[in-house]
Amino acid sequence: MVKFTGILVFMCIALANCCEAKELDAEEHKRPGVYTAHHSPDDGEVPIVYVWVDEIFKEIPDDSVARYDALKLVASLQGLVNRDAPRMLIRFLEGEGQGGRINLDDYWLQITKEQWKVLQHTENVRSLRVVLQRFKEFYNGFVLWDPAVPATANVAATICGVEKLLPLRADSPLLPFLQESGFETNKGRNLCGLFTGAESGSAKCDAYLWAKREYLDKGKCNPALMAFYIDAYSQQPGKPGFHYRDLPNSMVTNHDYFIANRAFFFDLLAWKDELPVDDPAQSPGTDYETLVALLNSQYHQNHGKRFTSIGGFVSWDLKYTNHGAAGGLHEPVPTEWEYVSLFSRYNAFLDADALGLACLTNASAYRHYPLKKKYSQQPRPALPPLENKHYVLIYMGDYDSAAWLSRHVPLFWDDPNRGTLPIAWAFNPNLSDRVPHVFDHFYSTASPQDWFIAGDSGAGYLNPNLLIGDRAGSGLPEALELWVSHNEKYYRRFDYSITGFVINGFHGEMPLVIQDAYSRFSPEGVGMQLGMEKSLVNNTPFLRHSSDIYPDRNHPEKAADQMIAFGKAETPQFLIFRWILQSPSTMKKVIAAVQERHKGDDWVFCDPYTFFGLYRQYLKKNKTGFMFRSWSEFFDKLSCNCSAKHIR
Repeated sequence: MVKFTGILVFMCIALANCCEAKELDAEEHKRPGVYTAHHSPDDGEVPIVYVWVDEIFKEIPDDSVARYDALKLVASLQGLVNRDAPRMLIRFLEGEGQGGRINLDDYWLQITKEQWKVLQHTENVRSLRVVLQRFKEFYNGFVLWDPAVPATANVAATICGVEKLLPLRADSPLLPFLQESGFETNKGRNLCGLFTGAESGSAKCDAYLWAKREYLDKGKCNPALMAFYIDAYSQQPGKPGFHYRDLPNSMVTNHDYFIANRAFFFDLLAWKDELPVDDPAQSPGTDYETLVALLNSQYHQNHGKRFTSIGGFVSWDLKYTNHGAAGGLHEPVPTEWEYVSLFSRYNAFLDADALGLACLTNASAYRHYPLKKKYSQQPRPALPPLENKHYVLIYMGDYDSAAWLSRHVPLFWDDPNRGTLPIAWAFNPNLSDRVPHVFDHFYSTASPQDWFIAGDSGAGYLNPNLLIGDRAGSGLPEALELWVSHNEKYYRRFDYSITGFVINGFHGEMPLVIQDAYSRFSPEGVGMQLGMEKSLVNNTPFLRHSSDIYPDRNHPEKAADQMIAFGKAETPQFLIFRWILQSPSTMKKVIAAVQERHKGDDWVFCDPYTFFGLYRQYLKKNKTGFMFRSWSEFFDKLSCNCSAKHIR
């Protein structure tokens, strides 16, 4: 996954498809405490509170800091309110659908309430004062975080999940509004002045180390979940004060799920050889050492018996890379790989909410959606005869992020050309933990041409090569068998048997022992970022991707020519092209352009099961098992009758 190069412009401002709901204005509200910690709306009779964030913004100071603080407050409250049952949704996120602009929260509410009676009745709330009063039994006060140490905003999010204290900036423009409304903002914790750098030389790192001792080391946080989201760092660095001109990409709405699940929050630099732009006075490597300490503590909390899912991604436009104002030393893609490498060493994988499409709303509520115990795909197709043709698989990704997945259903899944051609949708199955309703929707509306495969590395984005051996110095036991069992659970539930793209980043070709492991949960095929020791292991075919392709929907012939350039005279040939955030309509145009340029039927675009099934036949027919790093290695193994056309 190279998410930086795959982000498209889908950030349209929208308003459509408003749900039917009972209005509840602040002046009319006479029923505080309708919900209690012991009152669940599971019967569908108690209405779900639907909080209109745009209306809340109208009653607070007209300031980006006030809006940021209000959104963080509401999302944090939502996590507590929805911890044991769905009680509260927010209406905030806008995007693009087939007919133009839509509100994505309305969209998912309309779809989901048809199958889930809990959402049959909603009540609109348009006031911050009302929602805080309405759910006052779910929180114990406030935790004031220190604007002089923006990392304390993340520490406050961790505290919220554990102690039920709502995070609030210590000098927030909301303070007068809240105090005039009768809320005791001084009840709880105050983090101001606690962190000076006396421990590590960095106030930022001191804050995380304190939180580690108080919450992570003591087992108060979730042993299988962490949150890697940007702290309260300004979105306009270099300009005095704090400024938040892009609230969706602040990702504070994503916090609700992690607070509901008591996750530990962090935002630290993974590189040892540079100073973080948000804390340049620290000694080089202090961020890195702090991050390793957190990951090591997390590992010991689950005793190495579970993988940790880490939600979030490096905020590459603002920190830790050399992109624009971020001010770092390293390119974005190597920085992504460095984080994944580090996480992999400590049995952690990414649910990779990357910038641009990072915002996810209401996951704390939808996580309660009742998934079936098992889903089935379409019956596997009968294989056609293997012929001398160019067989092509278009990998439709990158869906290793619950945010990316949820946000693109209206645009791509609802595309009118879905169902007219075979598509390999690469949906990482672990995303069903945060967006189970999305997976249920896929399986209930899939056409015979829709096929589901795993995306980046399987049930979570990590580097599998770092699950064995010395694990790049982490000193932890091997975790390959744990990875197999982790994947088997998800693959069985969703009827997966193909992994479309395994990423090893900096860490080279996949050794045979890991291929053997993948063959056990992904027996019908594995697509690879890099090479591997053999092409066929335990009857499972492995094939390296040919290239990433970024089609221009207005000029499909360009993508067609790029793919055709990989064609060889010798056939059959098997090619995998990775597409990121592309629609069925674009795919149909590109395929038509390829076929127009190649009269006849020698270019065949396959479903994933046909593609890998024919590739397996080809490998067996040609007794091809090895992948070679060089011509000398090829000639050394010539006696094995390995085909030169598979050299990478």
